[in-house]
Amino acid sequence: MATTQTKPTTETKATTQAKPTGHGANGRGDYVVPVVHVHVPERVVDAGFWGVLVGSVALGAVDLPLAVLLGAGVVIARHRMRAGA
Repeated sequence: MATTQTKPTTETKATTQAKPTGHGANGRGDYVVPVVHVHVPERVVDAGFWGVLVGSVALGAVDLPLAVLLGAGVVIARHRMRAGA
């Protein structure tokens, strides 16, 4: 009984990467809602995020230490994204 073996190929397909829709990706510094294609200013998105984070702590859904870690992570990630690191 003969078995056939196939050689692995080293071909790679070129993939296109989608640009992030955040800070400056569309040249305007705002976000785009995927389904309806509405531009939302970055300040509105930031205010919504921080408002929900504070509200979740106030309602007791998230403990304060976790909220501080989440907030610090977001601040660091945005700083690195803007710095291009």
